[in-house]
Amino acid sequence: MKKKFHRKREREAVDVDITSLLDILTILLVFLLKSYNASDLKLDLTKGLEMADSDSKHMTRFAPVVQVNKEAKVFLNNKEIGRLPASGEMGVLTKKLKEERSMMESMYKAKNHKVNLDLVNLVFDKDMDYQIVQRVMHDSALAGFSQFKFIVRGNY
Repeated sequence: MKKKFHRKREREAVDVDITSLLDILTILLVFLLKSYNASDLKLDLTKGLEMADSDSKHMTRFAPVVQVNKEAKVFLNNKEIGRLPASGEMGVLTKKLKEERSMMESMYKAKNHKVNLDLVNLVFDKDMDYQIVQRVMHDSALAGFSQFKFIVRGNY
């Protein structure tokens, strides 16, 4: 018996239509660009702080972040600096904010950046008494921060 050897045929090139793949990739790209957040603010909330809600979608820029929780503990850039006194100014907050401002001035001056150094981000518990909000704003103004941005949770 003789063995028959068959020569393998050369395969033909196959055309692949990638139109639908490009459509899906375009949709993914639009989705990712729509959900991208270019804000340089990263905020770690302290324990026991529940933020108020907002409908605003405006982004913020770097500025010191002052947080006050339900127990009236005050945090500057996520570091606890003390507890609000029953009345009057909180000298520690004013002092720390002045240090933060001078550090920011020297840092931005060295890099030749023109930045608004009057802005401070404020985060309060949603049930916070207005007198506490007013006192923190007053202490911030004494340190040279005359513009306030209230950070609240968005509904979008």
